[in-house]
Amino acid sequence: MSPIPWKVRLSACVLALVAGGSLAGATEMRRPPIALDPITIRPSPVFEPVHQEPGPDVPGVVPIIDDDVTGSRFPSGLTIHGGSKHRTILFTFDDGPSSRTTPRLLDLLDDLGIKALFFVTSESFGNGNPYERRHAGIVGEIVRRGHVVGSHTETHRQLPLLGNEEIQAELAITERKLRRAIGRTPRLIRPPGGALSKRVEGLLGELGYTSVMWAVYAGDLEAKTPEDVVRTFFRVLDRRERETGDRGGIVLMHDTKRHSLDALPRLVRALQKRNCALLERGEELYDIVDDLGYFIPGHEPDQTLEERQEELERAARRACNTIALR
Repeated sequence: MSPIPWKVRLSACVLALVAGGSLAGATEMRRPPIALDPITIRPSPVFEPVHQEPGPDVPGVVPIIDDDVTGSRFPSGLTIHGGSKHRTILFTFDDGPSSRTTPRLLDLLDDLGIKALFFVTSESFGNGNPYERRHAGIVGEIVRRGHVVGSHTETHRQLPLLGNEEIQAELAITERKLRRAIGRTPRLIRPPGGALSKRVEGLLGELGYTSVMWAVYAGDLEAKTPEDVVRTFFRVLDRRERETGDRGGIVLMHDTKRHSLDALPRLVRALQKRNCALLERGEELYDIVDDLGYFIPGHEPDQTLEERQEELERAARRACNTIALR
């Protein structure tokens, strides 16, 4: 057998090296991302399809105006149930973002002078396709408008039905996507469906989350019209005052429903009209707040409820006098 020429041997070696490097790189690219468990700092695998990784033109991180856009000042392990003996109202919106409805809701909130909490489901944003890039941009816009963002998990599955590792994977994916969209990790969570158990509550606390429930559900998932939403809102509000003594609370609505958006200005006008009657009787007025601290016993927000009532009373007198003159 004739010897193999040295040039042929050299070419074969080079090709082998190149092929080996390519295979190693491919293996590395297919390796699932690793999320650090914030409690034990042990790597825990989070499995996602590789095709969902973002493309090179994903928008950059949104500039943060308020460092507490994810509620980091609230103690972890807490569950805020959402009722209040005062007439404090806090609007929260679940299940977005939606390119059909959320931008319009943000404009409405600006017009009404209201800041809200948005619990986002991350399945609709954070990856490389145009649809999801658009939704990631909406999450950034929520923060730019001065609202707070929390986690509603990746897939909206009820947490008590999942094992601890599945829950951690759900949360880790949402955390990573929100860090990419707004540069912060969520510290607030709205458990899908409001479903909690002692096990889940304990796990969420260990992972540094504060769970935010609600006291007033406006029934907008079942409602067909804005009028239905308004009627349900006040029926629930009045019933809770009779049965539990709670005169206000955290409100659950959904920014994915057009009739919810149409109902919001009507709800605010109806609360203002109620305030005119309460003002005449010298009673506490309804106050639309933007701070979860008003629903945590012992927590001291930057502005006391008494200070807010003084300002609200002055504004209500002007507004109610204007209404009376019409």
